[in-house]
Amino acid sequence: MSRSSHLRAAAACGAIFVLSIGGLAACSKTTTDKVEDTTTSVVADASAAVSSIGADMDASKTQDFVTKAAIANMFEIKTSELAVKTSKNADVLAFAKMMIKDHTAAGKKFETAVAATSGLTPPAALDDDHQKKLDDLATKTGTDFDKAYVDIQQSAHAEAVNLFDDYSKNGKDAALQTFATSTLPTLQAHKDKIDAFKE
Repeated sequence: MSRSSHLRAAAACGAIFVLSIGGLAACSKTTTDKVEDTTTSVVADASAAVSSIGADMDASKTQDFVTKAAIANMFEIKTSELAVKTSKNADVLAFAKMMIKDHTAAGKKFETAVAATSGLTPPAALDDDHQKKLDDLATKTGTDFDKAYVDIQQSAHAEAVNLFDDYSKNGKDAALQTFATSTLPTLQAHKDKIDAFKE
């Protein structure tokens, strides 16, 4: 083979080698791009899932607040209406009348706040636990009734203050958070009054 033939053969081999390397590089780049695209997609899906879980938790917490606040308000009004009919104690009667007035007003503000929040439904009646307490209270008379009423109001207001304090600080719905914040001082005043109650 002549010298020029050797050179042509070498050049051809070199060209094939370069093309092969280029093909490998292109293949490698395509594979890397696919891996990066897959990784980006997985991260995006995971972020979306976390956001969805967070939104569900926020919605659940808000619905929980709406349910508990509605029941607490109804319960304090209903037990106080019973006190007005049953008690002969002037202090109990004064407190019960204040409960009816303040919690009826709070109930209207609550309805306005809930109306501004889509997808939430407050209960229309007491749950079984609070209904049982109300029914038990209705069986009592005299000083037994007064003591039971005071005990119920002390417990109910301790729970209400904790509920409203938590949502005023950590709630995610603006309208309900404003309602919780503005109502909390009244609930705290009720709690202080009933905690210091003397029969």
